[in-house]
Amino acid sequence: MKLRVLALAAIAATSISAQAGLTTSSTWETISPGTGLSGVLFNVQTAGGVTVAMGAHAYKNGVSLANNGVDTFYANSGTYAPDGKNYANWSFDFAWDFGTNCAGCTVSLFADTDPTSGVNLTSLFSTALIPSTFAESWNMEMGFIPYNFNPFAPSSTAFKLVVNDANRGEIVSSNITVNVPEPGSLALLGLGLAGLAAARRRKSA
Repeated sequence: MKLRVLALAAIAATSISAQAGLTTSSTWETISPGTGLSGVLFNVQTAGGVTVAMGAHAYKNGVSLANNGVDTFYANSGTYAPDGKNYANWSFDFAWDFGTNCAGCTVSLFADTDPTSGVNLTSLFSTALIPSTFAESWNMEMGFIPYNFNPFAPSSTAFKLVVNDANRGEIVSSNITVNVPEPGSLALLGLGLAGLAAARRRKSA
């Protein structure tokens, strides 16, 4: 048990010390004002004048999720009942900006259909008939997601947003993973984060 707590504390330390790897997306902030989702953290990648971003937030419970500061978020299991939709307690977010020089480009979004530690990316969409800038938030319990997701089980779900040029060559991509650990593990992670934050405050006082 002590080793498990230490391991989770190490994850928490990474989350606090590496926050610079995750940032807000200017495209998201521009397109989604007034939604209450300002400040969602994204893995933002830019290449060839094209920007893509993937992130995650707690569904109907604010924009923050514990994270490793780079590409992995930690969410609660279960569903959100008050609005009657019974969506998972977390949603994933994506945005892109093609810039001014991306004629014939396509954008594709992939999600992991293997909830275990394996990865089996399946296309959610791939199209060129899209605006040059876009931002959206989806939930794994939405009816159009093409496979059954169990929001109550521990899971590890990878996502990838990629832009390809007219010749199908990859220009840029963003990847994240949303992990839903066992409830006890997430509680220990939260305690580790709180303890490290308190230690930092004492040290700086």
